[in-house]
Amino acid sequence: MDIVHPKIEEYLLKLTPKRDRVLSEMEALGESRQFPIVGPLVGRFLYALVKTARARRILEMGSGFGYSAYWFAMALGPRGKVILTEDSQDNAELARRFLKRGGLLSRTRIEVGDALQIIDRLPGAFDLIFIDVEKEMYPRALKKAFSRVKVGGLIVTDNALWSGRFLEGDREPGTLGIQAFLRDSYRSRRLWTTVLPLRDGVALSVKLS
Repeated sequence: MDIVHPKIEEYLLKLTPKRDRVLSEMEALGESRQFPIVGPLVGRFLYALVKTARARRILEMGSGFGYSAYWFAMALGPRGKVILTEDSQDNAELARRFLKRGGLLSRTRIEVGDALQIIDRLPGAFDLIFIDVEKEMYPRALKKAFSRVKVGGLIVTDNALWSGRFLEGDREPGTLGIQAFLRDSYRSRRLWTTVLPLRDGVALSVKLS
């Protein structure tokens, strides 16, 4: 199920300014490998969030080969830091190469392993945490992220609408994980959550207390 009508998405992509060479290569790589990346429409949204929130410390729970981290790092400026977590050594190395070529490596730190374990050993609070791990892990990832994001900080979660699979009776673990995540996000009195029907759905949660 298309969350956004393909013609509307095509129209918005035509309006979107051309990305730099590195981002364009990452987009081409994602397409050739059929590897899901957030794409330029969500990338621009992430950039805007960082600027609006004046975020300086960001954690990605699941980074792939660094596409979303690239947008975060561009928005952060030289005094910010985004920590990538990725369980694939190959993807982590690709991310390192792309970020270095884009002149953004100094704004990042790359951790290889399970994001839900890595977060426990990282010090301090974060201004923004981005969730994009295995979908069945989303409820646990939300709890971890909530405990580590500052009050007033943001939790941003990709694939929040999961192509509408939960509307079709899908009982796969990933779909059930997304459903549980949405219920937990909306029912929490300590989060203010909304879902934007952008690409595959992006959930934006503000930590209230």
